[in-house]
Amino acid sequence: MTTKSRSQIVLYSIFALLGLTTAFWFNSQAVLSNANYITDGFTSPVDWVYSLDLLIGGFAGMTFVVLESRKLGFKWWPLLIAGGFVTAFAFVFPLFLAIRVHLLAKKALAGGRMDQYEFDGHRVDVWVPATLNPDTPVLVMHDGHNLFYPEHASYGATWGILDAMPDRIRSANKPLVIGVWQGRSEDRVLELGPEDFVTETPGAQERIPQHTLPREGYSKMGNTYQSLIAEKILPVLSDLYAIKLDPTRTAIAGSSMGGLASLYGMVKYPKVYGTALCFSTHWPIGGNELVDWFAKRLPMDGKHKVWSDTGTIELDAEYAPFHERFVSKMPAENFIGAIYPMTGHGELWWCGRVEHPINWWLTN
Repeated sequence: MTTKSRSQIVLYSIFALLGLTTAFWFNSQAVLSNANYITDGFTSPVDWVYSLDLLIGGFAGMTFVVLESRKLGFKWWPLLIAGGFVTAFAFVFPLFLAIRVHLLAKKALAGGRMDQYEFDGHRVDVWVPATLNPDTPVLVMHDGHNLFYPEHASYGATWGILDAMPDRIRSANKPLVIGVWQGRSEDRVLELGPEDFVTETPGAQERIPQHTLPREGYSKMGNTYQSLIAEKILPVLSDLYAIKLDPTRTAIAGSSMGGLASLYGMVKYPKVYGTALCFSTHWPIGGNELVDWFAKRLPMDGKHKVWSDTGTIELDAEYAPFHERFVSKMPAENFIGAIYPMTGHGELWWCGRVEHPINWWLTN
């Protein structure tokens, strides 16, 4: 739940408490003085104004309570309505508003919750499903800042994975989703890049666009980043959430350079990741040599699975020859090389198909 949601709940709860307190006090005074609620409420034009205002506002508010409760699946609304007649609508209505904020926040999180950690200067956001067990699948995703929060996303749009989780992601055993942020934005290409390919391939480092590198001295960080996830983040979080890690239930996913990082994670740690899910894999940074390098090293032994896709417009328009080459070199078993016509390069495109590779991983 966000700080904003918590603040709203506190504010509405204060109003509800104030409404309950004033209702109790003034109702007590009215009862003790034998006041007539009907006649005393309509003795002057001013009383009529206040009474009708309260009556109309109360009925409108109760209608809102009923409609919103049905939409949010809140089954206790009849008790709230009855409570409004017994106590005061000034208590019941703000109480419902607090409940509504809680239900909306829960819905936004697909029934789960968000936890946050930091590992070696990398923020890690974790979506925890409502039900956990030792066999809960684990999905590691790169570029964590683009996963859950629009205010942190590079272009104001997220992957929409939580929107997909309730219905579009079909598995009843929802995965724990680990979103790893890059340490510094200027380190992204180096952290997500396949370091061994750069080291082993003459001229590979010169192909990296210079504007994507840190302005000051830098070192190759792909192996350090992969080690951080596989040897530290995953063991710590699996222990914390009492999940038994198994490659058949552990996937690594990302887009663009994150797609390359996902393939590289499987190459480096085949005993950790059984599946790599790659959206709009950014082949041009290494060209055909990079395609061939991965095709030779990926552990396609019948136990590992790879999904790699591409669009056909924007930056993805450059991917076709490399994507086709990769598809031609991969075995048919446990591999999907998907093409999404007239889709491009960005979260607004990827969120439209985020469930496709995840369902393929979880249900096949």
